[in-house]
Amino acid sequence: MTDLAIETSGLSKKFGSLVALNGLDLSVPQGSVFGFLGRNGAGKTTTIKMLLGLLSPTSGSVCVLGMDPKKDGMAIKRQVGYVAESQSMYGWMKVKEILKFTSGFYSNWDHAFASDFCRRFELDPKAKVKSLSKGQQMRLALTLALSFHPRLLILDDPTMGLDPITRKEFLNDIVLSLHEEGRTVFFSTHILGELERVADSVAIIDRGKLKVAGEIDALKSSMKIVRMTFDNSPPLNIHVDGILRVQTNGRDCAVTLTNFTDDKLCQLERLYAPAHIEANNLSLDEIFTEFVLS
Repeated sequence: MTDLAIETSGLSKKFGSLVALNGLDLSVPQGSVFGFLGRNGAGKTTTIKMLLGLLSPTSGSVCVLGMDPKKDGMAIKRQVGYVAESQSMYGWMKVKEILKFTSGFYSNWDHAFASDFCRRFELDPKAKVKSLSKGQQMRLALTLALSFHPRLLILDDPTMGLDPITRKEFLNDIVLSLHEEGRTVFFSTHILGELERVADSVAIIDRGKLKVAGEIDALKSSMKIVRMTFDNSPPLNIHVDGILRVQTNGRDCAVTLTNFTDDKLCQLERLYAPAHIEANNLSLDEIFTEFVLS
């Protein structure tokens, strides 16, 4: 058994002349919460469709729970729960009817678990799906995705379109389910604030290319933004290993560094002699912005 829930190597997808994904290498450990981050159109949904076997790669390989999505599609679907922002559900069905309908596809469906989640999420069994609010529909989709105890839960921007309070409540629901069962969660999103407290690791992609991947704590400890103020205009060219981005504004200069060390800070001070220099930490949201704009 592999210790990776998801593994891709050189994964690429073209639609005619459009390169939607370009050589993606991912490693998602089992039992982790993995944030897959990117702007709209970055290639997140294309990647997920290949993980689920809904699209074939143009090149490269993909492995989900030790299986090939194209060859072992049915076996993967029995072990993977899926929730998307544009989740398709039969609006004319009642909540209890869609639960019964979905349960027929899984031999290991847990009726008690589903009922408990409905009570917890305050989902009226007699309510029609189309009458539910956006937040309630997402909670119903989560219940459907979890009630057969999948080994892997894939979330494709499920909080997009939710108001901030409902989005936070939905993420709390996910955290609650994680505490109860040690499943792997692959969370694709472009809303980072709440994700930071639930994810272990992240990958950031932009325009189909992987920009960085790693544990959140390691990324945050290795990246800094060095702010310098000069008596006159900042130097035109600043060189030090690991520069991701340089921004200037009047007498101020901000240098974003990867693999930050105190030696690099001293090097900048020695080479460019700013009047003031300091290194500041970056939030996950700020790290995302730096990689996307670099």
